[in-house]
Amino acid sequence: MTLLNASILGGLLLAGLPVLLHLIMRAKPKRIEFPALRLLQSRQTSNSRRMRLRHILLLVLRAIVIAIAVLALTRPTLPAARYGLRWYEWLTLIGVVIACAMVYRWRSTTAAKQQPAEHLLRERRGRLRAFTVLAGLVAACVFVGVPWGLRVQGEITGPRSSISPDVPVAAVFVFDNSQSMTYKHESLTRLDQAKQLALDHLTVLPPESSVAITTLSPDSEVVFQADLAGARSRIEDLKTHAVTRSLNVTIRDSINAQVSDRERVQAERASADAFAREIYVLTDLSEAAWNEPDESGIRDLLVQHDWLHVYLIDVSVSNPINRSLGQLRLDRDATVTGQPVQVSVSVSATPAASAEAIVELFTLDREGNEIRGGGAGGNALNTVRFDGGSPPTATFSVRGLEGAKFQQGFIRLTTPDPMPVDDVRYFVFGVQSVPKVLLVGDREIDTWLFRNALQPVEFEALGELRFDCTSVTGAEFRREQLRAYDVVCVLNWTRPPPGVWSDLYRFVNEGGSLFVAAGGERLLDAGHWSTVDAQLVLPGVPLTALPFRPESSQLNLVAESNPIVQSFLNDPSAMTELAWARFSKSWTVDIAKDARVLMSYNDRTARPALLERNVGRGRVLMFTSAVDNNQDGWNTGLVTDDSWAFLMLVDEMMQYLTGAADAVRNFTVGEPVEIQVPESERFSQYGLTRPRFRFTPGTLPFDQSSVLLTDINEAGHYQLRATDDGNSFTTDFAANNIDAESNLTRMSIESLNNILGEGRYARVNNPEELDRAVNIGRLGIEVFPVLMGLLIVLFAAEHLMANFFYDEVDTQPQAMAGATE
Repeated sequence: MTLLNASILGGLLLAGLPVLLHLIMRAKPKRIEFPALRLLQSRQTSNSRRMRLRHILLLVLRAIVIAIAVLALTRPTLPAARYGLRWYEWLTLIGVVIACAMVYRWRSTTAAKQQPAEHLLRERRGRLRAFTVLAGLVAACVFVGVPWGLRVQGEITGPRSSISPDVPVAAVFVFDNSQSMTYKHESLTRLDQAKQLALDHLTVLPPESSVAITTLSPDSEVVFQADLAGARSRIEDLKTHAVTRSLNVTIRDSINAQVSDRERVQAERASADAFAREIYVLTDLSEAAWNEPDESGIRDLLVQHDWLHVYLIDVSVSNPINRSLGQLRLDRDATVTGQPVQVSVSVSATPAASAEAIVELFTLDREGNEIRGGGAGGNALNTVRFDGGSPPTATFSVRGLEGAKFQQGFIRLTTPDPMPVDDVRYFVFGVQSVPKVLLVGDREIDTWLFRNALQPVEFEALGELRFDCTSVTGAEFRREQLRAYDVVCVLNWTRPPPGVWSDLYRFVNEGGSLFVAAGGERLLDAGHWSTVDAQLVLPGVPLTALPFRPESSQLNLVAESNPIVQSFLNDPSAMTELAWARFSKSWTVDIAKDARVLMSYNDRTARPALLERNVGRGRVLMFTSAVDNNQDGWNTGLVTDDSWAFLMLVDEMMQYLTGAADAVRNFTVGEPVEIQVPESERFSQYGLTRPRFRFTPGTLPFDQSSVLLTDINEAGHYQLRATDDGNSFTTDFAANNIDAESNLTRMSIESLNNILGEGRYARVNNPEELDRAVNIGRLGIEVFPVLMGLLIVLFAAEHLMANFFYDEVDTQPQAMAGATE
């Protein structure tokens, strides 16, 4: 126990004042002669003992009242612990009281049944009451008091006997500066509210205190400084950050900084620590700021360093109102001129928000002017409604700007809310010229279905070109200039003449792409497909066309990292549609060492279905079954009028072969962004235009073929361009905030206890609670309220006892006078 005003203990001498007054002012007995005293002599001894006992009890009670009053003024404190009885301790105490009452009632009834004299019965019951009370007190001490004392002793962690309100404090202020702290309530963001609380608390820190300010920013450090004015300035300059680390890591670093500073102070002073050490965590307690389960070991650290006090200051708002955009997706990151891109975004809302939201889309022209709508004939506005289920999705169709290499745009909510940071999502996609595709087959029917999948007749009639397709027979192939094409598709070419494979090898090696389908109405001549030149370019050399036994097979996705496979994995309905295709026959192949299987058949031998191979600067894809609907025994259900999975498969393969799927242009802040630079456009100096027109220069080492950007920490549009003279390389991309920052769900008490440890921190919501928690942490729990309550009870008891005692004394002469009459 610690006394904040120990000098007042001298007032305990006043407790002897009632004793002194009792001895001095004690009434002396007066001798009164009565004619008949024999009736009173039998009660004289017992009355005198009872009167003496009451005098002593009243004397002791008055002395205790004075002693407790003096002790209360000294403001004694106890180390922080749970001094109240737990529920099971209350149950035990109630059980002891009930047991004592039942024993007393049983013994009292037993004594009454013996029918003794009335004065004997009263005497027995008096002794029984005394014994019962004494036994109850002993039982309460044994069954309740001892366990309670052991529990409290275990909870008291290193009390400081020399603490006082003026001891300097080493405090670390941890600010949650994640995006969720931008939520505004009563004209203040949550970060502004946290800063105001911290600034107010700085003014009440004792002199010679030192303060460290840290945030969730990755580069924030814990550095103690005695300059409180400098700390105030740092707090005032704090801003939210889009890329943050977790609160777990930041609190762990703060604890380690406190431990290091404590060891330094002890070494310099060669004595005990001169500071009371505290950590203030100011946060809205949103789940996104924490890692659960915790891997930082915070709870163990707080148990090990029990002299450290942690205060969790909750600045969140109950029932927040927020609508947010998240999970922005494009069906492709590049398109051809005139072809639309589907842009979708999910819309979420808190329970207190309105039941619907309006979302609008804007694109940007070359000068950066906002153009409402995507220019694809779609609606620029989209209304979504919240039904309590999964978040709804708003979808827009966007066309690329005519003549531009990239198209920038954004989607936003039309109605602002208290958290505007998640009301906008940015996007960028590439716009390229229509790829030229050469299709080669023995007959036109072999190439027509594949060509229709690439460029549907309906779209071509409307003037919408996705691919510029040219179909030739094997005899016409040698007349074509392969350099004029982006992709060559060989569809069941039975006997490629000598020199074809060498031409295709040079085409792919220089950067072109090749697709090969090895099945069809006519069986391939394996001898023409196994030449040396063919082995240089093909992912696998066909060996034998075998049927599947005992039943047909289906496609199985293998290489999950490949964009073709990913497109089906991200769309369960597409996987279901693809599963309708049944394969009765396929080629077995001798796979090249540098080839990779993307899809296989789900038979017991797991034959490869789709293979890829990189040759020089180009790519090759090979499908080991037919891609037609000639009912020639290869497959059924793959190429039909209703099989949109086949159209998707062909489109994804062409996107992959043309490189449209290579360049990812939409990222999340904090992710590394890698920009591939073609060898023909290599540069040494570049500039990066960031949101709000900020420009940062950079250098590309001569031995690297890509630019790696690791400081994309703000949402918006970016443009990287070469600054070397005569180099026109440029590329655009977009970055969006982390979707989880829009989740304003607060951490539960159970989760916080799992991370920090139950009873190892104090959670407060306002300055008054913070001051009270800090006083308990520094000084312990003040006993003043308890002592004052006990003082009032004892004073009332003393008053009642005195009145009862003197009333009884005053009535005795009257009773005696009546007896003599």
